Formats: sequence, structure tokens, C-alpha cells
Amino acid sequence: MKKFLLVLSIGFILILANGCSNSSNVFEFILDESYDDFVTMATSADYPPYENIVQGDDGKNTVVGVDIEIAKAIANRLNKNLRVVHKGFDFLVEDVRSGKIDFIIAGITPTPSRKEIIDFSKSYYTEESILQVVLVHKDNVDLYQSIEDLNQTTVRVGAQTGSIQQEFAEIFTPNATAKIIQDLKELLNNLDNKQIDALFTEDEVATTQMNSGYEDFVKIYLDSLEGYEGNAVGVQKGNTELLNTINEVIDDLLADGSITTWLDEFSLS
Repeated sequence: MKKFLLVLSIGFILILANGCSNSSNVFEFILDESYDDFVTMATSADYPPYENIVQGDDGKNTVVGVDIEIAKAIANRLNKNLRVVHKGFDFLVEDVRSGKIDFIIAGITPTPSRKEIIDFSKSYYTEESILQVVLVHKDNVDLYQSIEDLNQTTVRVGAQTGSIQQEFAEIFTPNATAKIIQDLKELLNNLDNKQIDALFTEDEVATTQMNSGYEDFVKIYLDSLEGYEGNAVGVQKGNTELLNTINEVIDDLLADGSITTWLDEFSLS
């Protein structure tokens, strides 16, 4: 009998979650009681609708989102339960490279520099709706109507450390003062409080945040980005067996519409 029981892991913190501050950063999903092992995924769970930590019905924290559902599907295909480790985004690639975890799913883009370090699956979300945007405060919308307006020495832009948006900030607004930090929530609050003037992020993430309390933001859309491949799963280089399984799961989820369904579900939650 399959159950989706979330158990907070304590014993594996020091071994599997180097850099995590406490046991609330590791979550275990018992997908099937017949499975006797875990596969471990790492993510940065501050990026709804892809991954986010929320309070469950039992009052305890749980991690939810599109990427978590994909990870569950991968774990089920491997006949394993799922362990999710929440870490800072810029730790993820190194952790999978070193073999600390089995795979990463974090709305991550397979850039050329990342491909040199780890292997990536096929993209699981590549529709044209994966747009990159810059958020500005509505009070400043007359000042900042284009990327050109933001590329000024007097402008302060923000992006998450190690993200593709950090690269976009460096490419599109090299003259601006950049604030690059781990915590997306802090960046959103900085924009809301006008401590920064603009924030680079993904359209779906922006929409989810704007529907969740950040109502004073306006989007500026970036033009089509050559070479942008969407989101993919990262594994240790040479782990062909796991990579092939992940690609098979992605094919099935794209074919039956599951990813689109999850995206709609978690964008509204």
C-alpha cells in the first residue's frame, strides 16, 4: 500500500546535509512501504512553484512543488523512497559532483559552465512560457520600463547567488550595482522595501510571488535568450544509468501532462 508519509530526518543531517543548520532541512517521503532504501535529491526550497517549504496539515514543515513531484516519480521508478535535502542554491552543483547526493532538481538551467561539472537530463520544462523577467516596484514603473533603463550606475539590481538570473544580471545590467545573495525571500523583501530597484527572476516564480502577497511588483520581460535550455535534472558525471532512468521519467511526465498539471497546481497554492 502506497503512502505519502513525510518524516523529518534527524540522523542523516551531518552526513547528508553539510551546510544545513538543523533537521528541518532534510525531509523523507515514504512512497511505498516495500521500498527498503532512499534516493537523495538536493534542492533550494525557496523557489515556488518549483520547490517551497510550507507548513503541513500536521503543523510540521514539508517541502512541496513541481520539482518535488518529479523527484517522487524518479524515486518510484527506482523503487526507492525519497529523501530531500534543502540547501543554498550555490551548494547544489558541487554536492552532486562530489556524490554527496544522487541528483538535484531546483529549477536549474544547464549552462555551459555547469555542464563541465555535472551531467544534465533533457529539459523537463521548455515551453515558451519559461520566460525570464525583471521585477520592479510599481512606484518606479515610470523610471524603469526597459532593461536599458536598469543598466545605469544609480540602479540597484538583485539576483539569487549561483542562479542563471545572476548571469542575466551581469549580462544585461553590467553598469548597475548588483546585490547577489542566497535568499530569494530576502531579495523580494528588499524590492518591496525599495532597498533594490529591480530583481531578476523567472516568470512563473514572479507570478507565484505576486499572487502570494507581493502585489506591488511589475514585470519587465527579457527578450528571447539564445541558448537558454529551460530546467533540467543534474546528476554526477558518468552516472549514465541514473540519467537514462531520469530521462525516461521525464518523457512519461511530459507525455501524460503531469508537469503542466503540477505547475498549475503549485502556482495557485
